[in-house]
Amino acid sequence: MKNYIISIIFIFISLIITPVIAISGESNTKNGITSSQEQTEIDTSENSTNAKNDNTEEAVITVFLSKQNKNITMSEFEYVCGSVAAEMPLAYHEEALKAQAVACYTNCLRLKNSANKKEINGADISNDITIHQGYITEDERKEKWGNDFNKYESKLRTVVKEIYGEYLTYDNEICVAAFSAICTGTTESAENVWGSKTPYLVSVKSEGDKLSPTYSSTVTFSKSQFVSIMKDLGVSIDSKEDLTDIIGKPKTTKAGTVLKIKIASKEVSGNDIRTAFSLRSPAFKITITENEVTFNVNGYGHGVGMSQYGADFMARQGSTYDEILKHYYKGVEIKK
Repeated sequence: MKNYIISIIFIFISLIITPVIAISGESNTKNGITSSQEQTEIDTSENSTNAKNDNTEEAVITVFLSKQNKNITMSEFEYVCGSVAAEMPLAYHEEALKAQAVACYTNCLRLKNSANKKEINGADISNDITIHQGYITEDERKEKWGNDFNKYESKLRTVVKEIYGEYLTYDNEICVAAFSAICTGTTESAENVWGSKTPYLVSVKSEGDKLSPTYSSTVTFSKSQFVSIMKDLGVSIDSKEDLTDIIGKPKTTKAGTVLKIKIASKEVSGNDIRTAFSLRSPAFKITITENEVTFNVNGYGHGVGMSQYGADFMARQGSTYDEILKHYYKGVEIKK
């Protein structure tokens, strides 16, 4: 009789405990708290930029910190967090941040599989924005955000977790997910900026950019400064010459980017002018007086691909991150 009662008690306790264990395991899986996740294979070939996507926080990447001249290795998840933090204001809408995270992860995968790594110390990717895309460490984020660190760090990690593993492809090849801060109201095509056609990097409308408080900027140089800087570009100007006679009408795109402008006897690209005079974009107009040259500039950055300000504007109008991505990158697929 005693053994019978003990058996009944044991069965009763088992019935209580078993559902609790099952519910606990299901909750962890739904939240992505698993030791491994399903891997996704992308077809690769010698001449493609396709990559294997592990789709796990444990997949690692080596980053060359250009200023410190050293490599550091971290999970791809941590890299995407640091890249988004470097590239987009955390005050932006969550859907815009998700779009940025997908773009950063896309570039992470593409560059990780690039064969040419000598110039970046053998690393997979550099944090030098003139070469690849930005990245900042958690300590740098603390310094950047100050008292807002906890709020922004929580927002950042939540956003990245929600889309982590998603990336852009076109014809089954990983995309060049170009982006810039503010466009002119129309994004630029890759062909106009980099000289080669890219079917998904074409000009699209992005009207929200014109509402940015930093949409326009003005930079003024004295005549002597202008003459000196142009000399560095290989253009010789007599200081006695009237600049209105030697600065020609620029050839521009529909987005306003200056392709070429003739100054004195030489044709100069808008990008070369932008770099030489430290302008915010190559979309500019020139105003000339007797003693000064003024550049009136629209936008910030090269203008190709996703406009970050435009993405935030779209998000605040109700667009989701995938709608934003498919607006700025034409004909792409979002894979995971």
